[in-house]
Amino acid sequence: MIGELSWVRHLQEGEILYRPGEPGNALFIVNRGEIEVVSGPEGLNLVRLIRGQVIGDTEAFSESPRIQLVRAPSGASLQCFPRSNFQQLVRAVPSFFRYLCEQMAFRLLQESDQVRNNEELAPLTGQISNFDLTTVHQTIAHSGQTGQLRIKDEQAELIGAFYFKSGRPCAAQFQHLTGEEAFWQLFLNEALSGTFSFSVGELPSPNWIGGGEIIRQTDDMLIAALQYRDELSALKKEINPAAAARLVPAHAKLHWNGSSEHLRPLADRIWELVSRKPLNLSQIYRQCSVCELKIYQVVDLLLKQNQAGFV
Repeated sequence: MIGELSWVRHLQEGEILYRPGEPGNALFIVNRGEIEVVSGPEGLNLVRLIRGQVIGDTEAFSESPRIQLVRAPSGASLQCFPRSNFQQLVRAVPSFFRYLCEQMAFRLLQESDQVRNNEELAPLTGQISNFDLTTVHQTIAHSGQTGQLRIKDEQAELIGAFYFKSGRPCAAQFQHLTGEEAFWQLFLNEALSGTFSFSVGELPSPNWIGGGEIIRQTDDMLIAALQYRDELSALKKEINPAAAARLVPAHAKLHWNGSSEHLRPLADRIWELVSRKPLNLSQIYRQCSVCELKIYQVVDLLLKQNQAGFV
């Protein structure tokens, strides 16, 4: 009965079965050989079908024009089922349409999986002004993906690179800082603008990452970064120097009173810098390898201890 209600179409090497826009008046099942289904912009999407697979069913059932180019890369034969015979086939061979439904369902699942995979691999990009950086980092962390988050300024110049392995930040560089200090500064920079982009599978650039390794977990890093941002905001209000104000030492030598010993090396560095030449806080930051918060913490202590002042 199937043979009576269908016919065989033989294709020579390179022959086209149908083109986009042609009437969708039949479906085909591959009997022998292989056929290619070409779609997408400039024919970039190519799918190959083999014996037993169905093509043209979507247009045949929906009575719509063809949307793909179908051809035979080498010789092939197909069983052609005209839409005009569908009613007779349903009555005579119900199992045949069950087979078609199974084929369509299987293809739909494949396409859904492909869409899901494409979404997972889609680049995460945007304007920094339109996104919360905490959410961006959490999105990468929850995805468990490996890749690189790149930060560019308004002139499209690269100013930061953050490498993630299985969703966890492992190395970083932002401006002249590396490692955790770079991570903190990314969140401390109030005037940050430009764009960000996350590329899956991209390895860090040796020129940017260097030795900036990060060991802590993502959630711990984010919590600390937000705390540091609040602390820096409070210190800026408390110190509140004029934009052009420069820090100068009040004595010939630094007399550290023993508090906050972890900041002593930085205090020595800042003392060395301003002893040579008075500097404002931005200038001091650019010559130190720590985030702004730690600069402000040391300056706050120097002011409170009358070790330095602004001019």
